Amino acid sequence: MTGLNALIVLLLAITMNIAPGMSMLRAEDALPVPIQLTQLSQPPGKGPIPEDSQMVKPTQKEREAIHQLLATKPRQKALPNADRKYLKGLLDKATWLGFERRMVHEMWTEMSGREWRDAERP
Repeated sequence: MTGLNALIVLLLAITMNIAPGMSMLRAEDALPVPIQLTQLSQPPGKGPIPEDSQMVKPTQKEREAIHQLLATKPRQKALPNADRKYLKGLLDKATWLGFERRMVHEMWTEMSGREWRDAERP
């Protein structure tokens, strides 16, 4: 037997003796990571939905604000082509995600210099 073969046989013998002892370990013993109580009490996927991922219906004022942003002449540097495409896409959507509403409000505030206020929305 060559030295390499002897080494392989020795490694196999060691792993065969260690492997049965490894099966007695539980996952809780091997990974000491604390589990939060909220994770245990809530079924998967049944927690509160983050506000930014909720579907919302845009108000008429929000749609008018997009039209105003797109119609602004001369074109401002603060509204690049990517933002213009994004806003045009929102006009065609019947519902938005919460973060899309927030983006429209932030763009309008930046372009107009006034804080967004909408009497139609609670």
